[in-house]
Amino acid sequence: MPSFKNIKKAFQIVEYKGLAIDAYISNKELVKRRLSDKEFVVGFKKVRTDGSLTKKFATLMMIKGCPILILHIGKKRERLGLEKQNEVDEKLGQSYDRSEMQINEKPNEVFIRLDWVNDLEDIKEFIDGAYEKRE
Repeated sequence: MPSFKNIKKAFQIVEYKGLAIDAYISNKELVKRRLSDKEFVVGFKKVRTDGSLTKKFATLMMIKGCPILILHIGKKRERLGLEKQNEVDEKLGQSYDRSEMQINEKPNEVFIRLDWVNDLEDIKEFIDGAYEKRE
């Protein structure tokens, strides 16, 4: 597995940002990575102590031609993604324009455009938080 230093270095190259995020998340303990059969979508779940899998805590995908990291936080009814989205937007200095469907059907998700992220450190706390809170 690549070291965090090498992952951060790769993140500086725009074309490698998704790969760097993939490597960072895959390096975490007890993570199951799954590549979708339908399109380029990579989902990440935690492996519980009994070997079962949690729901996804992160997804890498393309939306309208942009590489996006989606963090899954809490349950839909809690709407924690909408709150966390504001924190991410503030940190990145840009506001992700959610569609009506993303607001109504995915209020537990945070959308991060990778082309807006200059350094992995800017979003690492949000990735780690989604990972740690997923049960």
